[in-house]
Order: sequence, then C-alpha cells, then structure tokens
Amino acid sequence: MVGVSLSRKDKQTLNHWLEQKRGKPQYRPAPKAGTAVNKVLKPLSKKFGGGGASAAMLSKHWPDIVGARWSKISKPVKFSGGRDGRTLIIAAPGAAATLIMSASGPIIERLNNHLGEGYIARIRVTQTKMSTESKTTIPKRGLSPREEAQLQEGLSKIENNSLKQALEKLGRGVLTDD
Repeated sequence: MVGVSLSRKDKQTLNHWLEQKRGKPQYRPAPKAGTAVNKVLKPLSKKFGGGGASAAMLSKHWPDIVGARWSKISKPVKFSGGRDGRTLIIAAPGAAATLIMSASGPIIERLNNHLGEGYIARIRVTQTKMSTESKTTIPKRGLSPREEAQLQEGLSKIENNSLKQALEKLGRGVLTDD
C-alpha cells in the first residue's frame, strides 16, 4: 500500500475494522498474596534456618524444653497437623512411653512455651526399641612407673623397631585393662 492515500473516512473505517479483529489482551488477575510473600520468605528461610518448627530443630533444644529426665529416654520424631491442632510424635522405648504419656500435660505446656502458645494440642508417643549403646567408655588408666620400667626392660632385647612398637602397644593394652 505504498503510495496509496486514503481518505479520512476510509482510515476511520479501517481502524474500526482492525479494532474489532485484533485479539484482546489476556486478562490476568493479580497474583495471590501468599505467592508474592513466598517469593520473599523462601530465600530468607533457606538463609536463616526457617522460622517454623520442625522435629530436627526441636531435637536441638529437646533437653532444655522437656528436661534431662525425659530427654534421655525420648526424642521428637515429627509434627502432624490436624483440624484440632498439631500433634507432636515422640519416640520412646518400652515403659518410658507410658511414663511420658502420663506427664503429657506439663510436657505440652513446656513445648508451647518454647514454640508459641497453642502450637501443640497433644503429643503421641510411639514405642521404640531400647537403645543398647554404651553410656560412656571408661578411659584406661596409665601405667605406673614400675610397670613402665618392666615393659621397657622386656622390650630392650628386641632389635626390630616395628616389632618393638607393636609389642609395646600390646603390652600397654594388656597392662592397662582392669
């Protein structure tokens, strides 16, 4: 259409026809507030350790919250939410599960003091196996000067250095076992 001049009326008719045939812009509603807030909070949560409670976070503070007595025999497993409030699931061995359930009132109070009022409505205890891990290993005693002298005297005739070191290690282990 180069070089063709249109009258004013033809231009108006053409523009009117184009307006009717053009696609309308797609209607897009505003994003939900939760989506917008999530874009801001998610990176901050990753950087600063999340604001919500999790069983892993709770296990770090478990002895402070429930006390030494209950923390030795139990550990938080997970939260489960429901219509009536959150439930904290706790793992405890055998009869300790019954003891913890009998003291659930004060435990829930302490947890809500730590996590926020009304955060936990109830606790549920699952029974686990008794742990057979040793409490603490008793450090071996050192050798007395007399025992040390006897050990060195017995090893003095051995010329091979690696054999001498191995026997010395064995001798120390045998003499320090009570």
